[in-house]
Amino acid sequence: MSRYERHIMLAEIGVEGQRRLADAKVAVVGAGGLGAPVLYSLASAGVGTIKIIDSDTAELTNLNRQFIHFEGDIGKPKAMSAKEKLVRYNSVICVETVVKELNHSNAQALLADCDLVISCVDNKQTRHLINSVCINENIILIDGGISGFEGYVLTVLPGVSPCYACMFAHGEETKSGVLGAAAGVIGSLMAVEAIKILVGIPITRYLHYIDTLGFRVRPIAAEKRANCPVCGGF
Repeated sequence: MSRYERHIMLAEIGVEGQRRLADAKVAVVGAGGLGAPVLYSLASAGVGTIKIIDSDTAELTNLNRQFIHFEGDIGKPKAMSAKEKLVRYNSVICVETVVKELNHSNAQALLADCDLVISCVDNKQTRHLINSVCINENIILIDGGISGFEGYVLTVLPGVSPCYACMFAHGEETKSGVLGAAAGVIGSLMAVEAIKILVGIPITRYLHYIDTLGFRVRPIAAEKRANCPVCGGF
Protein backbone atom coordinates (compact mmCIF):
# COMPACT_ATOMS: atom_id res chain seq x y z
CA MET A 1 0.00 0.00 0.00
CA SER A 2 2.98 2.36 0.30
CA ARG A 3 2.65 3.24 -3.38
CA TYR A 4 -0.75 4.79 -2.61
CA GLU A 5 0.25 6.50 0.63
CA ARG A 6 -0.95 9.93 -0.50
CA HIS A 7 -4.32 8.48 -1.53
CA ILE A 8 -4.75 6.76 1.80
CA MET A 9 -4.04 10.02 3.62
CA LEU A 10 -7.20 11.47 2.06
CA ALA A 11 -10.21 11.07 4.33
CA GLU A 12 -12.41 10.51 1.26
CA ILE A 13 -10.33 7.47 0.19
CA GLY A 14 -8.37 5.90 3.04
CA VAL A 15 -7.43 2.22 3.14
CA GLU A 16 -10.96 1.04 2.34
CA GLY A 17 -11.21 3.27 -0.71
CA GLN A 18 -7.86 2.06 -1.98
CA ARG A 19 -9.03 -1.53 -1.60
CA ARG A 20 -12.13 -0.69 -3.61
CA LEU A 21 -9.91 0.63 -6.38
CA ALA A 22 -7.82 -2.54 -6.31
CA ASP A 23 -10.95 -4.69 -6.55
CA ALA A 24 -12.49 -2.70 -9.42
CA LYS A 25 -12.66 -3.58 -13.10
CA VAL A 26 -13.00 -0.65 -15.48
CA ALA A 27 -13.47 -0.73 -19.25
CA VAL A 28 -11.94 2.14 -21.22
CA VAL A 29 -13.28 2.32 -24.77
CA GLY A 30 -10.76 4.23 -26.85
CA ALA A 31 -7.04 4.61 -26.19
CA GLY A 32 -6.61 7.99 -27.86
CA GLY A 33 -6.57 11.62 -26.77
CA LEU A 34 -9.01 11.18 -23.88
CA GLY A 35 -8.10 7.56 -23.25
CA ALA A 36 -4.41 8.34 -22.66
CA PRO A 37 -4.86 10.46 -19.49
CA VAL A 38 -7.72 8.23 -18.31
CA LEU A 39 -5.59 5.09 -18.61
CA TYR A 40 -2.52 6.55 -16.92
CA SER A 41 -4.66 7.97 -14.12
CA LEU A 42 -6.45 4.68 -13.47
CA ALA A 43 -3.16 2.81 -13.45
CA SER A 44 -1.54 5.30 -11.09
CA ALA A 45 -4.58 5.13 -8.79
CA GLY A 46 -4.24 1.36 -8.51
CA VAL A 47 -7.42 0.25 -10.29
CA GLY A 48 -7.02 -3.53 -10.21
CA THR A 49 -8.21 -4.46 -13.71
CA ILE A 50 -8.33 -2.17 -16.73
CA LYS A 51 -9.88 -3.43 -19.97
CA ILE A 52 -8.78 -1.42 -23.03
CA ILE A 53 -11.05 -1.68 -26.08
CA ASP A 54 -9.75 -0.13 -29.31
CA SER A 55 -9.50 -1.42 -32.87
CA ASP A 56 -7.29 1.36 -34.29
CA THR A 57 -3.54 1.53 -34.83
CA ALA A 58 -1.34 4.44 -33.75
CA GLU A 59 -0.60 7.08 -36.42
CA LEU A 60 1.76 10.04 -36.54
CA THR A 61 -1.19 12.47 -36.52
CA ASN A 62 -2.29 11.04 -33.15
CA LEU A 63 0.83 12.04 -31.29
CA ASN A 64 -0.07 15.68 -30.56
CA ARG A 65 -2.64 14.48 -28.02
CA GLN A 66 -2.41 10.70 -27.55
CA PHE A 67 0.66 10.72 -25.32
CA ILE A 68 0.38 7.09 -24.33
CA HIS A 69 1.74 6.25 -27.81
CA PHE A 70 5.31 7.01 -28.90
CA GLU A 71 6.90 7.40 -32.34
CA GLY A 72 8.04 3.79 -32.20
CA ASP A 73 4.42 2.67 -31.73
CA ILE A 74 3.23 3.95 -35.11
CA GLY A 75 1.44 1.06 -36.81
CA LYS A 76 0.83 -0.86 -33.56
CA PRO A 77 -2.69 -1.54 -32.26
CA LYS A 78 -3.43 1.24 -29.77
CA ALA A 79 -4.74 -1.20 -27.17
CA MET A 80 -1.46 -3.13 -27.19
CA SER A 81 0.67 0.03 -27.24
CA ALA A 82 -1.24 1.38 -24.23
CA LYS A 83 -0.94 -1.88 -22.33
CA GLU A 84 2.86 -1.90 -22.80
CA LYS A 85 3.09 1.47 -21.04
CA LEU A 86 0.66 0.68 -18.23
CA VAL A 87 2.20 -2.63 -17.15
CA ARG A 88 5.63 -0.97 -17.03
CA TYR A 89 4.16 1.89 -15.02
CA ASN A 90 2.32 -0.32 -12.52
CA SER A 91 3.27 -4.01 -12.63
CA VAL A 92 0.68 -5.01 -10.01
CA ILE A 93 -2.47 -4.18 -11.98
CA CYS A 94 -4.06 -6.39 -14.65
CA VAL A 95 -4.49 -4.89 -18.12
CA GLU A 96 -6.77 -6.66 -20.61
CA THR A 97 -6.83 -5.72 -24.27
CA VAL A 98 -9.54 -6.07 -26.90
CA VAL A 99 -8.26 -5.22 -30.37
CA LYS A 100 -11.60 -5.04 -32.11
CA GLU A 101 -14.31 -2.51 -32.84
CA LEU A 102 -17.07 -2.25 -30.27
CA ASN A 103 -20.35 -2.93 -32.10
CA HIS A 104 -23.91 -4.12 -31.55
CA SER A 105 -22.91 -7.79 -31.71
CA ASN A 106 -20.18 -7.69 -29.05
CA ALA A 107 -20.76 -4.63 -26.83
CA GLN A 108 -22.82 -6.34 -24.17
CA ALA A 109 -20.39 -9.24 -23.78
CA LEU A 110 -17.36 -6.91 -23.62
CA LEU A 111 -18.80 -4.49 -21.07
CA ALA A 112 -21.08 -6.58 -18.86
CA ASP A 113 -18.34 -7.84 -16.52
CA CYS A 114 -17.12 -4.32 -15.64
CA ASP A 115 -17.92 -2.14 -12.63
CA LEU A 116 -17.56 1.07 -14.62
CA VAL A 117 -17.24 2.03 -18.29
CA ILE A 118 -15.39 5.11 -19.53
CA SER A 119 -16.21 6.18 -23.08
CA CYS A 120 -13.27 7.92 -24.77
CA VAL A 121 -14.48 7.51 -28.35
CA ASP A 122 -14.80 10.15 -31.04
CA ASN A 123 -18.20 9.39 -32.60
CA LYS A 124 -21.81 9.66 -31.45
CA GLN A 125 -22.87 6.28 -32.83
CA THR A 126 -20.51 4.41 -30.52
CA ARG A 127 -21.34 6.71 -27.59
CA HIS A 128 -25.03 5.90 -27.98
CA LEU A 129 -24.27 2.18 -28.17
CA ILE A 130 -22.13 2.26 -25.01
CA ASN A 131 -24.81 4.29 -23.21
CA SER A 132 -27.52 1.80 -24.15
CA VAL A 133 -25.51 -1.19 -22.93
CA CYS A 134 -24.64 0.54 -19.66
CA ILE A 135 -28.28 1.42 -18.97
CA ASN A 136 -29.44 -2.11 -19.77
CA GLU A 137 -26.69 -3.71 -17.66
CA ASN A 138 -26.93 -1.15 -14.82
CA ILE A 139 -23.28 -0.10 -15.22
CA ILE A 140 -22.12 3.42 -14.38
CA LEU A 141 -20.80 5.29 -17.43
CA ILE A 142 -18.48 8.26 -17.76
CA ASP A 143 -18.41 9.85 -21.21
CA GLY A 144 -16.29 12.70 -22.49
CA GLY A 145 -15.83 14.72 -25.64
CA ILE A 146 -13.31 17.25 -26.94
CA SER A 147 -13.31 19.81 -29.75
CA GLY A 148 -10.70 22.51 -30.07
CA PHE A 149 -10.16 24.02 -26.62
CA GLU A 150 -13.52 22.81 -25.27
CA GLY A 151 -15.10 19.62 -24.06
CA TYR A 152 -17.49 17.99 -21.64
CA VAL A 153 -17.64 15.26 -19.02
CA LEU A 154 -20.91 13.37 -18.48
CA THR A 155 -21.53 10.91 -15.64
CA VAL A 156 -24.42 8.49 -16.12
CA LEU A 157 -25.81 6.74 -13.04
CA PRO A 158 -28.47 4.30 -14.33
CA GLY A 159 -31.83 4.92 -12.70
CA VAL A 160 -30.62 8.17 -11.10
CA SER A 161 -29.18 10.61 -13.61
CA PRO A 162 -29.94 11.51 -17.23
CA CYS A 163 -28.28 9.20 -19.74
CA TYR A 164 -26.29 10.16 -22.84
CA ALA A 165 -29.41 9.84 -25.02
CA CYS A 166 -31.26 12.31 -22.77
CA MET A 167 -28.61 14.93 -23.49
CA PHE A 168 -27.36 14.27 -27.03
CA ALA A 169 -29.24 13.42 -30.21
CA HIS A 170 -28.00 11.02 -32.84
CA GLY A 171 -26.00 12.63 -35.63
CA GLU A 172 -22.75 12.67 -37.50
CA GLU A 173 -19.56 13.75 -35.75
CA THR A 174 -17.56 16.43 -37.56
CA LYS A 175 -13.77 16.25 -37.46
CA SER A 176 -12.21 19.23 -35.71
CA GLY A 177 -8.88 20.48 -34.46
CA VAL A 178 -7.91 19.45 -30.94
CA LEU A 179 -5.49 21.07 -28.51
CA GLY A 180 -3.54 18.14 -27.12
CA ALA A 181 -3.23 19.65 -23.64
CA ALA A 182 -7.00 20.27 -23.54
CA ALA A 183 -7.64 16.60 -24.23
CA GLY A 184 -5.33 15.85 -21.30
CA VAL A 185 -7.33 18.15 -19.01
CA ILE A 186 -10.70 16.66 -19.93
CA GLY A 187 -9.44 13.07 -19.79
CA SER A 188 -7.98 13.76 -16.34
CA LEU A 189 -11.32 15.12 -15.14
CA MET A 190 -13.01 11.97 -16.44
CA ALA A 191 -10.55 9.91 -14.41
CA VAL A 192 -11.25 12.00 -11.29
CA GLU A 193 -14.97 11.24 -11.66
CA ALA A 194 -14.22 7.54 -12.10
CA ILE A 195 -12.06 7.38 -8.98
CA LYS A 196 -14.67 9.25 -6.94
CA ILE A 197 -17.34 6.77 -7.98
CA LEU A 198 -15.18 3.71 -7.33
CA VAL A 199 -14.28 4.80 -3.79
CA GLY A 200 -17.88 5.79 -2.98
CA ILE A 201 -17.82 9.59 -3.13
CA PRO A 202 -21.35 10.81 -4.06
CA ILE A 203 -21.83 12.44 -7.47
CA THR A 204 -24.35 15.30 -7.51
CA ARG A 205 -23.51 17.06 -10.80
CA TYR A 206 -23.75 14.96 -13.92
CA LEU A 207 -22.68 17.13 -16.87
CA HIS A 208 -19.83 19.65 -16.97
CA TYR A 209 -18.66 21.92 -19.77
CA ILE A 210 -14.93 22.68 -19.82
CA ASP A 211 -13.45 25.67 -21.69
CA THR A 212 -9.67 25.65 -21.42
CA LEU A 213 -9.34 28.81 -23.53
CA GLY A 214 -11.41 30.83 -21.05
CA PHE A 215 -10.29 28.69 -18.09
CA ARG A 216 -13.84 27.76 -17.06
CA VAL A 217 -15.50 24.60 -15.76
CA ARG A 218 -19.27 24.98 -15.68
CA PRO A 219 -21.93 22.49 -14.53
CA ILE A 220 -24.82 22.14 -16.99
CA ALA A 221 -28.39 21.56 -15.82
CA ALA A 222 -29.17 17.97 -16.76
CA GLU A 223 -32.51 16.23 -16.34
CA LYS A 224 -33.86 12.86 -17.39
CA ARG A 225 -36.23 12.87 -20.37
CA ALA A 226 -39.45 11.01 -19.59
CA ASN A 227 -39.69 9.98 -23.24
CA CYS A 228 -36.03 8.94 -23.58
CA PRO A 229 -35.98 5.70 -25.62
CA VAL A 230 -33.05 4.38 -23.57
CA CYS A 231 -33.64 5.31 -19.93
CA GLY A 232 -37.17 6.76 -19.90
CA GLY A 233 -38.57 3.71 -18.18
CA PHE A 234 -36.04 3.69 -15.34
